[in-house]
Amino acid sequence: MEKKWSEDQEAAKQKFIEARGAWKWSAMWDTILELDPGIVASYASYSSVPDKRNYLDIRMRKFICIAIDSVTGCLNANGLKNHMKHALQLGIDVKEILEVLEITCMVGATTHSMSVPILVDELQHRGISIAAEELDDRQTALKKEYLESHNGYWSDEKENILKLDPDYFETFTEFEAGPWNNGPLSPKEKELIYLAVHAAPVTLHPAEVRYHISRALDCGAEINEIVDVLHMVSTLGIHAVTMGVPILKEAMKEVEAEKNESNK
Repeated sequence: MEKKWSEDQEAAKQKFIEARGAWKWSAMWDTILELDPGIVASYASYSSVPDKRNYLDIRMRKFICIAIDSVTGCLNANGLKNHMKHALQLGIDVKEILEVLEITCMVGATTHSMSVPILVDELQHRGISIAAEELDDRQTALKKEYLESHNGYWSDEKENILKLDPDYFETFTEFEAGPWNNGPLSPKEKELIYLAVHAAPVTLHPAEVRYHISRALDCGAEINEIVDVLHMVSTLGIHAVTMGVPILKEAMKEVEAEKNESNK
């Protein structure tokens, strides 16, 4: 039996469907609509801005949605499956979706990029200077190979990681090269996906955001494209509602059942 909505609820639902598409509506949104049609209507407007502006084409918007729903710290399986299914329906190739996932998993590198500078600083306070250490033959060869394959890019952070853990440096460099060497996405698309992953509220890596904004601009990204990536990523915050409200409904039912039981 189809649920009867109030006038406000029905208006909010229709606004959402018009803005986001019928494919986005689900029983989860019914649950949210029941409690607060206002958030449904306002989220429909807020989240659909990039769709209306179309600075990023639908293919790129799908890539961003898949990336931020699959990033470690979010892992929104239901949303991820929904976006993957929609991407396939739009004709996006499986290999392109796979490359988005491969790029997204590179976020693990920030464990080293954020933590090693802190380790180096703490060692410096204890009179141990990593900067004073010379590279051995293996490390020198790894640095030379990296410079050649990254157009001369290098940093103190890379230097310190190489000195502290050449095994990680060598194996991760090979690992992260996979999408660049074999994937079908363009350099600009890759950089916009990297930006989305590092700008997500569950990651928020300022140095990586700056780096990938710079790289995206170098690859020909327009300012409006970058701004819309950030707009899309910011909508990830809605998961507090989409994941929290169904749990709230369950809690309400349990409390009501307990109350009824105690009144018997």
